[in-house]
Amino acid sequence: MDEVRIEKWRKDIDQLAESLPEKHKNLFYKTKDKAFYNKIDRLKKNLHMFDDVEILVNITKIVASARDAHTSVIFPARSFLPFKFYWFEEGIFIVAGTPEHGDLVNSRLEGVNGMPVEEIISRLRKVVSYENESFLKSQLPHYLSIAEVLYGLEIVDETSLVELDLKGVAGDAFRAVVPTVSIKELNAISADNNEDFGKLPLYRRNAERKYWSYLIEENKTLYFNYNSCREMDDISLADSTDGIIDMIEGAAVECLIIDMRNNLGGNSTLLEPFIEWLKNCGKINKEGALYVIIGRDTFSSALLNAYAIKNKTKAVLVGEPSGGKPNCYGEVESFKLGNSKVKICYSSKYYKLIKSDRVMSLFPDVERLVTFKDYIEMRDPCLDYILQTAAKGKK
Repeated sequence: MDEVRIEKWRKDIDQLAESLPEKHKNLFYKTKDKAFYNKIDRLKKNLHMFDDVEILVNITKIVASARDAHTSVIFPARSFLPFKFYWFEEGIFIVAGTPEHGDLVNSRLEGVNGMPVEEIISRLRKVVSYENESFLKSQLPHYLSIAEVLYGLEIVDETSLVELDLKGVAGDAFRAVVPTVSIKELNAISADNNEDFGKLPLYRRNAERKYWSYLIEENKTLYFNYNSCREMDDISLADSTDGIIDMIEGAAVECLIIDMRNNLGGNSTLLEPFIEWLKNCGKINKEGALYVIIGRDTFSSALLNAYAIKNKTKAVLVGEPSGGKPNCYGEVESFKLGNSKVKICYSSKYYKLIKSDRVMSLFPDVERLVTFKDYIEMRDPCLDYILQTAAKGKK
C-alpha cells in the first residue's frame, strides 16, 4: 500500500519537474536549473522516509526556492494555530486569537516546542515564496500559523496541539499549550473585532472593504484607503474615486493621502483613470499635497499603481519598503498535480518598471515603521508624519 502511495507522489513530482519550468516565464532566473532538478531527485529518492505532509512541505520548499513571490504552492492545510501573528521590529507577536486564548494576545513569540524563534524563522524561510525581506516579513507569519508546515519542518511533533514559549507585555516568560483550529475558526479571528472602532488608527479600520475614504476635516485632508485592486459589489472603484474627485474639486480638501500599505494587488488597471486625473490636478499634484503610504504588503498590481503615482505625480511616499519587487515576474496562472490535486501557482509574464533588476523594493521617500509599541497604543506613525508635515507647510 505504501508503494502505491509513493508511486503516486513520484508521478506528481515528475509532473512538477516537467510542467513548472515549461509553464513559467523564466523559472531559472534566480535559481540554477541543476539545483532545481537535484532537489527533485533527492526528494524522489527519499520518499519512503516521509509521510504525505512532509512530502508536501518538501515540494513547497522546491517551488519556493525559485525566489519568485508569485510562484508558490497553495498549501492544503487543515490545522492552524488559533492566532494571527505580525512581525514587528521588536519581534513576532500574537495580534489576535480565538476567544479562548484572548489572554495570550500581545505576547511575543519566543519559541515553539522548545525551538527558539530565530531557528523557526530560518526554517520557515525555506517554504515562503518571496523576493525581498519586506515580503518575507509579510508572509512568514501566515505560514507560522499552519500546524502542518510546522510539522513538516520538524518544528512540532504533531498537528493537534502546539506548545508556545511566549513573553508577555510585562516581560514575563511563560509556556502555553494550545489546540489547533480549522481554517473557518482562523478566518473568524480579527485583530480589531473587539476594539473601540473610534480609537483604531484609520489603516486598521474597515479591513473588509477594498476601498473607502474618510475626510479629516480639521486638516482638510482626505484619506483614501486602497486595500485591494479589486471591485466591490456595493460601489465601483470608479464611482468611489469620482466622489473623491468631487470633494477635492470643492473647497473641503487641500491634501490627499492614498494608503496602499495593505494592498496585495489584483487588477492594476482599475486605478489608472484616477492616477491620470491626479497627474493633471494642479490643486493636489504639488509638493506637500499628495502622499502615498506603502509597506510590506504593497505587492503585485498595487506596486504597479504605486510606481505609476510616483512617476506621474509629485507624491511623497511614506512607510516601509514594498513587498513587491519593481522588476518581477507575475500574471499568475496555475495547474494541479494529477494525484494529490495540489495547486501550483506560477508567473507567466515579466514586468520591468525600472532599469536595474537589482533594486529589491519600492523604497519610501520617508521611512516610518509601525512598532509594536505604536500598535498597542493605536498610533500610526505614517499618518502622524503626513498630517504634521502638511500642517507645517500651510504655515
